[in-house]
Amino acid sequence: MESLSAARAELAHLEHREMQLLQELMDVRKALAAQKVLLDELVKTSAVPYIDRLPNELLAEIFLLLKDDVDERTSLASVSRRWRAVLISIPSMWSKFDLDAEYDCPAKLLELYLKRSRRAPLTILIGSILPELDVILPHANRWHTLRIVDYTSETLEIITHITFPSLQHLLLYGGGLSLDDVLTMRSWAPALKHLELEEWEPPLRRPPCQIIPAESLEELSITSGGHDWKFKQDSMHFPLLRRLELHIGDPIPFLEAIVAPKLASFCFTPDLHIEPISKTFAGTRMKFNNVSHLALSSAYVVDQETLVLVELLCQIFCGIRHADVHMDYVSMLFTRFGQCPIDHWTCIESLDIQSLTLGSAEPFRELLS
Repeated sequence: MESLSAARAELAHLEHREMQLLQELMDVRKALAAQKVLLDELVKTSAVPYIDRLPNELLAEIFLLLKDDVDERTSLASVSRRWRAVLISIPSMWSKFDLDAEYDCPAKLLELYLKRSRRAPLTILIGSILPELDVILPHANRWHTLRIVDYTSETLEIITHITFPSLQHLLLYGGGLSLDDVLTMRSWAPALKHLELEEWEPPLRRPPCQIIPAESLEELSITSGGHDWKFKQDSMHFPLLRRLELHIGDPIPFLEAIVAPKLASFCFTPDLHIEPISKTFAGTRMKFNNVSHLALSSAYVVDQETLVLVELLCQIFCGIRHADVHMDYVSMLFTRFGQCPIDHWTCIESLDIQSLTLGSAEPFRELLS
């Protein structure tokens, strides 16, 4: 009997011990779960964001992708002390200035940005006559890009009495003004390489080469606004010109007038034309033999005269290797009978069709039928 009582007592003891261990295990598991939650919270609060793990040099490269957005640089500078320090250390982030009535930038702030830009080349956009222009003019030696999109005549009256030795890119919006009224650019922009003329009437009293610095230009873009540029054949020499873009009604007279031995790219967009478009070209087939790229964009309405003009351009630029052609001209390029205009491109390597959609593929079906 004593052994039975002892066995029962030992069993009761072990069962009690089991309950204690189970309770202890449950407590340990609860403590373990709570510790994991605490650890996760500590990791979240103390972890360094991925972008803050980037070195300053790489962070600066990312910021430079946004340098053309004038407003964005101020927003970025307010994110953190580190971002602000990195931004301030990048001169080119502070080298673009929009002088427009829509942008309210006090003179004191402009002076601060100019200080931060150090010696970086400046990009200036002028859309109105603001007193802040006087803050930037003393830095004329650093002007690299200038875009005048409004108040052009008033702005030119101010700036053309100053020399901009580093100015290489210039856009001038004429709004119907005559180029005769522009002071010779060579006198105030001697290093100009890229020139865009938008909505200007062609000069009548002087040849363009007396106005624009033809000797230094590498890229020239003209948007005429309905006016054709007609001058004496081979009267304008552009020894360094590599790219020409014309958005005019009839480009043939201008092509006949220029001599550009290094021209490699020609881009044309038809504009409204009042007079009949040229149907012949007075130059030789070798005149633009070095042009390897031709881009033909579409006009608002592609009429028969425009199609004839595009066909003539195919003959003029017969040595091209790469062409970008709008879908509106495809049926003309691949005529089904006789010689096709595209047959003039004996060296063609690639042809890109612009604005090609499923609904505009009918000319291709006709070619394959």
